[in-house]
Amino acid sequence: MASTRASNDLTQGPVFGHILRLVAPMSFGILAMMLVGVIDAYWVGRLGTDQQAAVQFVFPVSMLVMSISIGLGAGAVSVVARAAGRGDSDSTRRVATDAITLSFIVVLLVSVLGIPLIGPVFRAMGATEAMMPFVREYMTIWFAGAVFMVGPMVASNLLRAMGDAIVPSVIMIIAAVINMVLDPILIFGLGPIPAMEVTGAALATLIANMAVFAIAMAVLVFREKLIDFSWPGFDTLFWNWREIARIGAPASGSNMIGPLANTLVFAAIAPYGEPAVAGLGVGMRVEALALIPLFALSGSIGPITGQNGGAGLDARVREAFVKSFIFCWGWGASMAILLLLAGRFLAPVFLPSEDGQAMAVAYWAIAPFAMGGYGVAMAAAAGFNGLGRPFLGVACNAFRGLVLIIPLSWLGGFLGGANGVIWGLFSANLIAGLLIGFLVLRYAPLTAKEGGKR
Repeated sequence: MASTRASNDLTQGPVFGHILRLVAPMSFGILAMMLVGVIDAYWVGRLGTDQQAAVQFVFPVSMLVMSISIGLGAGAVSVVARAAGRGDSDSTRRVATDAITLSFIVVLLVSVLGIPLIGPVFRAMGATEAMMPFVREYMTIWFAGAVFMVGPMVASNLLRAMGDAIVPSVIMIIAAVINMVLDPILIFGLGPIPAMEVTGAALATLIANMAVFAIAMAVLVFREKLIDFSWPGFDTLFWNWREIARIGAPASGSNMIGPLANTLVFAAIAPYGEPAVAGLGVGMRVEALALIPLFALSGSIGPITGQNGGAGLDARVREAFVKSFIFCWGWGASMAILLLLAGRFLAPVFLPSEDGQAMAVAYWAIAPFAMGGYGVAMAAAAGFNGLGRPFLGVACNAFRGLVLIIPLSWLGGFLGGANGVIWGLFSANLIAGLLIGFLVLRYAPLTAKEGGKR
């Protein structure tokens, strides 16, 4: 298969071997990035409950915005992986370049629009007036620097589409290390550096993203030579943007569903007070550490289904889905037991109030036992994106988030208070995993779908 230097042929060899080869290094990269969120929660938690709750409110909204660039990256992965499966290296470079420019333009527009909407959005979510100054401090800096997140994210997606999981993981680890080193320095101050509290946490993230932005772009341009500086003409540029958007636009919408659902879950639990909000937020973030291999799987299955679908190897595509689903349930069960046993020791580390600790412990005792279902929904959606069938991915995420999580979490809160919200989340993920897995393997078309002709 003709390809760039970093390419790895995913159409040959054991399918599960490719899954593990991509998932393992990516898991370390995601672990590093997730640790940033946990360490942020730890240091900000030392400032007080209002600051902690404010940062937890920020998390789902920031993920909602980043879903746009994630979706565009999914579009690039799909087009690049299918081109690699066909052996079309020229198309691979051209699409990679056009994907980066499109992502920059879109995220820049989102940032410009996002800053003036901080107040209305977070107040509508239920943020109290005590939280709002801290929310505004954090999100203003986050929006201003969002464009610097795009380079590393798109670079990582493009390299994974070519079968390379090592370099993207190194980029993620470098960003995490810089962020973790800067967090206590900028939050609490050191020497001539003043204590900036919540603003310091946001600045640490911004500086780390700026550093790896430069590294990621250098890798694409000089090492991998995936950037084509020639002018393709408007016809080629717009055609590539259209094909990326054909996958990326619905994938962006699909990726927004999860953060949107989480946002409404936070709204459901907000009436029970800041400790409940903080406890739920910490519970979700720590659970996300256990979910790391499943997040890595969702970032790895697209290149596998894309390359094999592009090469017409439909049996290997089905095998990728089957073995991914089995992996999700097995890993989820083992991590649920671990969190159940460790919960009461972890809660005091991150939460200053006893009520917040109780909420986190309750979350870890219930919700993780359905994390395998969450993994199945993510893997199915990403696999369909790789095949060029993004609306099937939208259906998976919409069923889990809109049909199940939102109504069941609110119903649970109505019937059982704060703990009822957790039971609603558990039920939603369990039902979603079982039904999506069955429907994908029994009824879904597992072949690649190409866009229209130029």
